[in-house]
Amino acid sequence: MTKAKKDTHPLAINIRKFQRYNYNYFSCEEVVFFEYLVVKANAFKQVPFFHSSETIFKETGIRKHALKTIIKRFENLNYISIEVKGMPRVKYFTVHYPKIQADLEHIYLLEDNGKPLYEFRQLLAEFFLPLVDTYQEKNIIKNINKENKKENDDGLSDMDTQKLKNFNSTLSSLKLKLELTPSQYSYNDMDVLRALREYTADEVVYYLEKYYKKGAQKKLNGFLKFDDLAPEKLVFIEEEKMEEEKFIDSFIAKLQSNYDNRIKLHNDDKKNKRGKSYTALVVNRNIRKKIKDALDNKGEISITNAFTAYTDAVLKEIINPDKFLPYFFSTQFGEYGVIETYLDYFNIQYGYEK
Repeated sequence: MTKAKKDTHPLAINIRKFQRYNYNYFSCEEVVFFEYLVVKANAFKQVPFFHSSETIFKETGIRKHALKTIIKRFENLNYISIEVKGMPRVKYFTVHYPKIQADLEHIYLLEDNGKPLYEFRQLLAEFFLPLVDTYQEKNIIKNINKENKKENDDGLSDMDTQKLKNFNSTLSSLKLKLELTPSQYSYNDMDVLRALREYTADEVVYYLEKYYKKGAQKKLNGFLKFDDLAPEKLVFIEEEKMEEEKFIDSFIAKLQSNYDNRIKLHNDDKKNKRGKSYTALVVNRNIRKKIKDALDNKGEISITNAFTAYTDAVLKEIINPDKFLPYFFSTQFGEYGVIETYLDYFNIQYGYEK
């Protein structure tokens, strides 16, 4: 007979691991219930299990009133579903690991002082991914997503079929434009539909073209790689978006520096009777979007040169726009009229001494 291992530590909680949770998302009792559910679901091998409120209280210390609120929230988050059945009537719990895995970035603290905790992220992936795989294999709940409930006999809804047709049409144009080989544009239907549930078709096509342009042998299946901790997001698109935000920040800083330099030149010029104050350019989310679109269409150098001539025109009060940046980045019928006007002016009027 194997002797039971002696308990050498009386405390129930490892406080350092307890601090890994995001308490802006979960309360302390919700963390306890979350871990309780994971342990129980694994103990029952992911078969729906039942426990009364009294049993849960005895095992966790969570009182009935608080437990009712927590269970309701976990149901709303789709972390669990409950079916009441049997005689006497009891609650059967099913834990939905795919939804939990998708929300790990909210449940846990995955960064420390702005730096990703790579080892902890890997630990979470190694623990939860097998549970997700088992969940899907057992097919405990066949269709959590409402879209999947509308599947027809062929396995795809009419809406999904239309989405794939539209995607194929766009892909065909991209194939001709970039001279793609068959191996480069083959894909799995469900991966494309999964991506189109998170991103618009225009977003997918925009980033797909950028993906292909990064390498002659890039394949669509490589583009359709989903993040382990956020399974609804594509790795390439999220990385590109992050890089775009950094570049926009850098470009805005260059515009601000350019703007400050033009004010200095204006104030130093004795011909100008009125000086101008140094101010920060007003940049909001809408302006950032306009800047990104303009950079895609006109390029950094063209915008910078046009901005120089435009700023000078405003400082000299040749023009008086209501809003400085919105007017500069404005479009009409898809054309950047202001940028193009002042780029032409810059090219003709601005020069340098040899």
